[in-house]
Amino acid sequence: MQLYPPDAADRLGFDMLRARLDGYAQSELGRAVLADLAPSSDRTWVEQELTRVGQMRDVLGFDDPLPMAGVADLRPLLKRIAPKGAVVDAEDLSLALNALVTLRRLHGYLRTRKAKYPDLWGVAEAIVPQSELEKHLSRIVDERGQLRDDASAELQKLTRQINARSEQLRNSVLRALRDAVAKGYATEDQPTIRGGRAVIPVRAEAKRKVQGFVHDVSASGQTVYIEPAAALDLNNEVRELEAARRREIERILREATAHLRSRREDLAPSLDAYAQLDAYAARGRLAGDLGALVPALNDDGHLRIVRGRNPVLLLHFQNEAARKRQNAETAAEKAAIQLRAVVPLDLNLGDPMDEDDAYHTLVITGPNAGGKSVAMKTVGVLALMVAHGLPVPCDAGSSFPLLDRLYVDIGDQQSMEEDLSTFTSHLTNIRTMLADAGPRSLVLIDEAGTGTDPAEGGALAQAVLEGLHERGARTIATTHHGTLKAFAHNTPGVENGSMQFDRATLAPTYRFQAGIPGSSYAFDIAARVGLDGATIGRARALVGEGKASLEELIATFEARAQEAESRVEEAETRAKEAESVRKKYDDLLEQLRARKDAYRAEAIAQADQIVKDANARIERAVREIKEAEAAKATTKEVRADIEKLKRTVRKKQQQVEQRQRTRRKRAQKETALPAVAGPIREGDQVRIDGAGAVGEVLELGDREALVALGALKTRVKTKRLTKVGGPREQRVEVRTPKSDRNGGAGADLPAIHARTRIDLRGQRVEEALPEVDRLVDEALAAGLPSVEVLHGKGTGALRIAIQRHLQQRRDVAGVSEAAWNQGGAGVTVVELG
Repeated sequence: MQLYPPDAADRLGFDMLRARLDGYAQSELGRAVLADLAPSSDRTWVEQELTRVGQMRDVLGFDDPLPMAGVADLRPLLKRIAPKGAVVDAEDLSLALNALVTLRRLHGYLRTRKAKYPDLWGVAEAIVPQSELEKHLSRIVDERGQLRDDASAELQKLTRQINARSEQLRNSVLRALRDAVAKGYATEDQPTIRGGRAVIPVRAEAKRKVQGFVHDVSASGQTVYIEPAAALDLNNEVRELEAARRREIERILREATAHLRSRREDLAPSLDAYAQLDAYAARGRLAGDLGALVPALNDDGHLRIVRGRNPVLLLHFQNEAARKRQNAETAAEKAAIQLRAVVPLDLNLGDPMDEDDAYHTLVITGPNAGGKSVAMKTVGVLALMVAHGLPVPCDAGSSFPLLDRLYVDIGDQQSMEEDLSTFTSHLTNIRTMLADAGPRSLVLIDEAGTGTDPAEGGALAQAVLEGLHERGARTIATTHHGTLKAFAHNTPGVENGSMQFDRATLAPTYRFQAGIPGSSYAFDIAARVGLDGATIGRARALVGEGKASLEELIATFEARAQEAESRVEEAETRAKEAESVRKKYDDLLEQLRARKDAYRAEAIAQADQIVKDANARIERAVREIKEAEAAKATTKEVRADIEKLKRTVRKKQQQVEQRQRTRRKRAQKETALPAVAGPIREGDQVRIDGAGAVGEVLELGDREALVALGALKTRVKTKRLTKVGGPREQRVEVRTPKSDRNGGAGADLPAIHARTRIDLRGQRVEEALPEVDRLVDEALAAGLPSVEVLHGKGTGALRIAIQRHLQQRRDVAGVSEAAWNQGGAGVTVVELG
């Protein structure tokens, strides 16, 4: 794709995207690939790049960390080792080793995921892992770029010998030095090195009194450096060992370089593949920052943007927020910093699916600083991103054409060197556009017709737009000329557009609206800044009643359109809320139905079991009567058993009826509860919409609350809640029957009151744990199967402490979080053994 002028990309802000990409690259190899990245009209290339970057965005956002460590550019090194016999140092070998490790890991990572990211694997497949070479180099050099002492057995042996002889040499020199110090000959109390040999500092006048060889004299001439005679042989031996060690090191490096040289042909394509993957990773990170997706491409030339955000503004606001957080002094200040939102753009240019209203020339009008230029730049930079193979910050449904040319006439292009005024520079650009633009061109003209006489400038701008329109170019122009509004209204395939402006506050909303011309609001803004009424009135008279009325009509129409749009948005929001509530209640209804079916099945199963037991007892009784030949005692005993069974069944029926009566009484009592003054808090008893059953507030947010209505949990707006009481403890009453000596049922024992739920929110761990133990003890005494502990979510410290404490009790069968609609992580369910 050709750009005109050459700096068109920078005029759209694409240089900021390049700078972010450059910072994301892990290596100079990747940065070189990004530097060569250019816009393309080749659909195959663009689709391939978009696919690979989209897959890389998914890797970085949703998969395990990508092993994309920095790799040095080894190409100069590979060139240096090409001649046979060339040798490189340990630092170069260390760079090669680091590269080999990263290449192997990267290759393995994508090989195991080639089904998920086939296009990225197509790049990584060119990497040839060099396991043997990697192992060889890892035995020679370490991660600091130094040769390992155990690089070879000979080197290790020489190193040990040098260390041993050096220690002997040091001891010998120290003995000579201590003797010289004791006799007053030495000038210092530590030996030193001169000419690679260990020596001691001696006063010049005493040099003949110390046996040894003079190696150096101080600058003042007052100190001579003598190698003690006793250390001579050790010094020689150390020097010989060091020379042998240097020869061994050179041999090791030469051999390693030869190994590296033998793999040059495989390393070059591996490095190229790494460079490509590094560049894709940088583009994937940018896509993640921008919340970008891969758009659809088309060959029809239409451009459809759905909720497109200007990427330059997105990055600018991110940088701004990052700077503020860096300068913030407290965590609260950092948390209070909000990322400024970018107003999305919806725009449809030349859609063939909408033949009646299709247009490929758009004239955007409106006041200064209203966002006209930003909207136009957004279209340009998004189209440019697609041509570079970059996902764009738009929503699904966006579609972009493959452009041959992008023309940009934006900003002050005055040139002193070429003696061009701003107007002349604009005309130079327009001349090129009219000569070369076609159906696969996108033309962006900012402030069309400015820089000269308004009437002539407006006429010239209209003629230019007509010419571009006839050539089929996709054109967007911003202007203040009223004649262009009429031109756009009256010309098929040309459309008006404007940026919304709040007339009440005279502030821009930065929302684009198609089909509506924009008013300049010049007189309103002048009045707002304090210009006197007489001057404004005179200006209105000079512009003419027709012009003033038209501006007023446009402003009124725009205000009504904004009001209508606001109502539509509000209706859509309410519809979404209603749909969400409906879905939530449908889900709850399904749960209740499922629970009802489960209860019914359980009741049927229990009834069946009772009947089976009764039949079995009766059959056994009949058999016993027959076998006993209807003995009176046996018959009497069997009848007693049958009567006992009848009482058991009747008692179970009475228990069920009693529970139903208790629930009805509780519901009637709750319905009669009066409203209680004061704010609603978690744990309070509330009624929804002032009527119906009373529930408990489990969670309380700014606008919504989670309310438990028996087994049903639901979220409702807080304004619908009426407080009827504070927190209450949930208890059950269990009566344990006495047993007489013969095992028969006797009178009931006193009722055991046991709580089924406690609220520990806000308590410390040391306060909460005893309460938990009391709850469990009560429940065990009452024979309850489970209880609930409400501790809230918070930091999770209280929840963890309670669950660990419960897991240590032998009488606790299990500990788990409540269901999502019953408190989730804020409630622990305790199953009792």
